[in-house]
Amino acid sequence: MVLMTILVLPLPLRLRKSSFNVYSKLYDNKEFRTVYSVAGVVVTLLFIDALKSTWKLKTNDTYNLTQYRATYQHSSDVMARIFYAQRNVYISGAVVFFGFAIPTVFTIVRRLIKYEELARAMKDPKQVEAKIVELKDQLSKKTKEVEVFESQKKGLGRSYDELADKLNSSETASDKKKD
Repeated sequence: MVLMTILVLPLPLRLRKSSFNVYSKLYDNKEFRTVYSVAGVVVTLLFIDALKSTWKLKTNDTYNLTQYRATYQHSSDVMARIFYAQRNVYISGAVVFFGFAIPTVFTIVRRLIKYEELARAMKDPKQVEAKIVELKDQLSKKTKEVEVFESQKKGLGRSYDELADKLNSSETASDKKKD
């Protein structure tokens, strides 16, 4: 949790990147991901169970405390069960929420680091010039490919027209023979 708070703060790129590397090394570990997934499933099941028990107490007559308000004769057992059920819902719900929120925050931080590095790289004139030269080379290659495809298209169009003319002439010749 502390690491996530540190990552969200507006820190210099170098510090944020080193903090993020700790998380990425941990999350790249296969065993950690397995334990994280199993724990997530278990906590989700606990959350569902807590919701069921809260719902059961809510639909039960023991949860309706309006009848007890006049006499103040609350059963401590009933009140404790209600408290424990609600507490379990809140705690397990918060854990499930953070189970989704923390990886989302780390994904956003990863993208932020990536785009900050790209922005810094584009500020370097040598890299910008190299990128421009690379893109111009790619553009010239694509232009040549387009010209080759256009010449192939023209050649195929001519051969198609010749074949169509031959086919039409042979069909007209066969039609004349039938007449």
